[in-house]
Amino acid sequence: MSFHLTISANFRTGASLPSIDDQYNDLWKIAKSLETAGLPLDGWFPPADSEANSLLNNAFVPTGPSPAALAMAKADKSNLATDLRTLGVWNGEENEGAIVYTATYNTGRIPSHFDFSADEVPAFMDYRNVVNLVQTLIRLWRPMLVKIAPGGYAGKNVFPDRPPVGWMIYLPFEIDSKQVPEAAVILPILDEHDNKQRLGTLIVSVAETFDPNNPEHVKKANAIETRLVDQDLLPTLREFVTRF
Repeated sequence: MSFHLTISANFRTGASLPSIDDQYNDLWKIAKSLETAGLPLDGWFPPADSEANSLLNNAFVPTGPSPAALAMAKADKSNLATDLRTLGVWNGEENEGAIVYTATYNTGRIPSHFDFSADEVPAFMDYRNVVNLVQTLIRLWRPMLVKIAPGGYAGKNVFPDRPPVGWMIYLPFEIDSKQVPEAAVILPILDEHDNKQRLGTLIVSVAETFDPNNPEHVKKANAIETRLVDQDLLPTLREFVTRF
């Protein structure tokens, strides 16, 4: 099967944007976490006016963002706005094997968001590598919502006005296995500095590579969506913006 993974997270930035250095450092933390999935830190590149120019510089060094990447980001006038900024990196691959991720920080009413996309990358067919990445995002931003679904699941979810469960979903409150018995894994996410503080719950529908063309996988995700809604545990997309 073809496998295109998408991950999106929504979170609040605050009343003011962080510096470009700090925002890029968040991207570096994500790249560091991806080393455990076999993706080297020196395999990421900053955006540029051409692919060739992008590949001239690494986005990261062992201690943080590279000086070249920071200089390029600061030279882009669109990054000088005080209310909205998008920074991202890619792995230099197109089509099969391509990975790109971006973080858009927004100080307005609309939440900030992180977007991750990977095409035919074997590391992300292992749900454990995806879980590790999602845990990094949660501890970094305390998001209100994280959605993890392969391409092809869109439109197959039960409730169009609510987030899809897909392969996995993170919700910012406590849920236990008795409440969602259909889930393969219910993972409580704890604060890395205080393991008594629970940040939320990651629900994994299947503990194998999710295939949106597999009726059993879709059936399992749909059953979890229905179970959550029946217990008022899956707010509408509008409610995520207004309540959290």
